[in-house]
Amino acid sequence: MIENSLVVVGALAVWFTRHRFYWTPRSWALVVLFLCLHQVGTHYTYPGVPYVAAVENLTGQNIEQLFGWQRNHYDRFVHLGYGVLVVLPIREIITRECQLKGAWASLIAWSFVLSTSMLYELMEWIGAQYVGGAHSVFVGAQGDIWDAQKDMAAAAGGALLVLVCRGHSLWARLGVRP
Repeated sequence: MIENSLVVVGALAVWFTRHRFYWTPRSWALVVLFLCLHQVGTHYTYPGVPYVAAVENLTGQNIEQLFGWQRNHYDRFVHLGYGVLVVLPIREIITRECQLKGAWASLIAWSFVLSTSMLYELMEWIGAQYVGGAHSVFVGAQGDIWDAQKDMAAAAGGALLVLVCRGHSLWARLGVRP
């Protein structure tokens, strides 16, 4: 319930600003895909998502053994997905509403991903500190003292990767070597 409250706030914000902000179908698809990843995490609780079994059924490989993981990394995957999937829709709004272009629009979009990722981690910390017994379900740290930093780095790295690939693609289409 707590994790879905952010989805409700975001959905209300989109609803009330729907006449002001326009997203392309690609941006809507990216945001909906991210929300689907998030919903899987909230359905099972992030530490309980059975992705290892799903990957093993598809590939025959146990990725926990392959990478030597000791914890469920679905939460980290969703943070990476946040950076990868949300940075372009945010950049689209910045480009249209602020009339920023190029690297400036990308920098502001990347900064938005970093700041909102940090705010989410602060809310997780406050939830763990003050909600009491429910914190082990709400916070996906699973004993990792650096979980918040790693989650923010995953989102930042994913967003940066998308923006760099986007920039490289534009340069390549123009026939210019950056």
